[in-house]
Amino acid sequence: MKIISLTQNAQFRRLYRRGKSVVLPTMVVYAAKNREGISRLGITAGKKVGGAVERNRAKRRIREIYRVFAPRLKTGYDFCIVARGFTVTAPHDRLVRDFCGAAEKLGVWEHEMAAD
Repeated sequence: MKIISLTQNAQFRRLYRRGKSVVLPTMVVYAAKNREGISRLGITAGKKVGGAVERNRAKRRIREIYRVFAPRLKTGYDFCIVARGFTVTAPHDRLVRDFCGAAEKLGVWEHEMAAD
Protein backbone atom coordinates (compact mmCIF):
# COMPACT_ATOMS: atom_id res chain seq x y z
CA MET A 1 0.00 0.00 0.00
CA LYS A 2 1.34 3.40 -1.02
CA ILE A 3 1.40 6.00 1.74
CA ILE A 4 0.46 9.49 0.58
CA SER A 5 2.41 12.11 2.49
CA LEU A 6 1.57 15.54 3.77
CA THR A 7 4.23 17.75 2.21
CA GLN A 8 3.24 21.39 2.53
CA ASN A 9 3.77 23.42 5.69
CA ALA A 10 0.22 24.78 5.30
CA GLN A 11 -1.17 21.23 5.44
CA PHE A 12 0.62 20.58 8.75
CA ARG A 13 -0.49 23.95 10.19
CA ARG A 14 -4.12 23.28 9.23
CA LEU A 15 -3.94 19.88 10.90
CA TYR A 16 -2.41 21.29 14.10
CA ARG A 17 -5.03 24.06 14.20
CA ARG A 18 -8.19 22.17 13.21
CA GLY A 19 -7.42 18.57 14.08
CA LYS A 20 -7.98 16.62 17.24
CA SER A 21 -4.97 15.24 19.06
CA VAL A 22 -4.00 12.53 21.53
CA VAL A 23 -0.79 12.91 23.52
CA LEU A 24 1.04 9.74 24.57
CA PRO A 25 4.53 9.11 25.98
CA THR A 26 5.68 7.63 22.66
CA MET A 27 3.92 9.93 20.18
CA VAL A 28 1.38 12.66 19.58
CA VAL A 29 -1.28 11.79 16.99
CA TYR A 30 -3.26 14.47 15.16
CA ALA A 31 -6.21 13.67 12.87
CA ALA A 32 -8.58 15.84 10.86
CA LYS A 33 -11.03 15.13 8.07
CA ASN A 34 -9.86 16.35 4.68
CA ARG A 35 -11.66 17.11 1.43
CA GLU A 36 -9.50 14.79 -0.66
CA GLY A 37 -11.31 11.52 0.07
CA ILE A 38 -7.95 9.83 0.70
CA SER A 39 -5.87 9.50 3.84
CA ARG A 40 -2.52 11.26 4.07
CA LEU A 41 0.26 10.95 6.63
CA GLY A 42 2.83 13.38 7.94
CA ILE A 43 5.53 12.40 10.42
CA THR A 44 7.68 14.83 12.37
CA ALA A 45 10.53 14.30 14.77
CA GLY A 46 12.17 17.26 16.47
CA LYS A 47 15.71 17.51 17.75
CA LYS A 48 14.59 16.44 21.23
CA VAL A 49 14.16 12.93 19.82
CA GLY A 50 17.92 12.76 19.18
CA GLY A 51 20.37 13.04 16.34
CA ALA A 52 19.53 12.40 12.69
CA VAL A 53 19.92 8.63 13.08
CA GLU A 54 17.46 8.47 15.99
CA ARG A 55 14.97 10.81 14.30
CA ASN A 56 15.01 8.77 11.10
CA ARG A 57 14.64 5.51 13.05
CA ALA A 58 11.65 6.94 14.94
CA LYS A 59 10.03 7.99 11.66
CA ARG A 60 10.64 4.58 10.08
CA ARG A 61 9.05 2.83 13.06
CA ILE A 62 5.99 5.11 12.95
CA ARG A 63 5.63 4.77 9.17
CA GLU A 64 5.65 0.97 9.41
CA ILE A 65 2.98 0.92 12.12
CA TYR A 66 0.82 3.27 10.03
CA ARG A 67 1.35 1.08 6.93
CA VAL A 68 0.20 -2.04 8.77
CA PHE A 69 -2.89 -0.44 10.34
CA ALA A 70 -3.92 1.97 7.54
CA PRO A 71 -6.57 -0.47 6.20
CA ARG A 72 -8.28 -0.33 9.61
CA LEU A 73 -8.44 3.50 9.64
CA LYS A 74 -11.27 5.54 8.17
CA THR A 75 -10.42 7.10 4.81
CA GLY A 76 -10.51 10.81 4.05
CA TYR A 77 -8.37 11.90 7.03
CA ASP A 78 -5.06 13.67 7.39
CA PHE A 79 -2.81 12.25 10.10
CA CYS A 80 0.27 13.75 11.64
CA ILE A 81 2.29 11.71 14.08
CA VAL A 82 4.90 13.51 16.13
CA ALA A 83 7.70 11.32 17.46
CA ARG A 84 8.77 11.84 21.06
CA GLY A 85 11.92 10.83 22.91
CA PHE A 86 10.57 7.43 23.94
CA THR A 87 9.61 6.51 20.34
CA VAL A 88 13.11 5.29 19.48
CA THR A 89 13.55 2.97 22.48
CA ALA A 90 9.97 1.83 23.14
CA PRO A 91 9.13 -1.82 22.40
CA HIS A 92 7.25 -2.36 19.14
CA ASP A 93 4.11 -3.65 20.88
CA ARG A 94 3.97 -0.47 22.97
CA LEU A 95 4.05 1.69 19.82
CA VAL A 96 1.32 -0.44 18.25
CA ARG A 97 -0.84 -0.24 21.39
CA ASP A 98 -0.38 3.54 21.61
CA PHE A 99 -1.16 4.14 17.93
CA CYS A 100 -4.26 1.93 17.95
CA GLY A 101 -5.48 3.49 21.20
CA ALA A 102 -4.98 6.98 19.81
CA ALA A 103 -6.89 6.09 16.64
CA GLU A 104 -9.72 4.75 18.79
CA LYS A 105 -9.83 7.94 20.90
CA LEU A 106 -9.82 10.12 17.78
CA GLY A 107 -12.73 8.17 16.32
CA VAL A 108 -10.90 7.14 13.14
CA TRP A 109 -10.67 3.41 13.91
CA GLU A 110 -12.89 1.13 11.81
CA HIS A 111 -14.12 -1.71 14.00
CA GLU A 112 -15.02 -4.06 11.17
CA MET A 113 -12.18 -5.25 9.00
CA ALA A 114 -13.08 -5.70 5.33
CA ALA A 115 -13.17 -9.31 4.17
CA ASP A 116 -10.02 -10.29 2.30
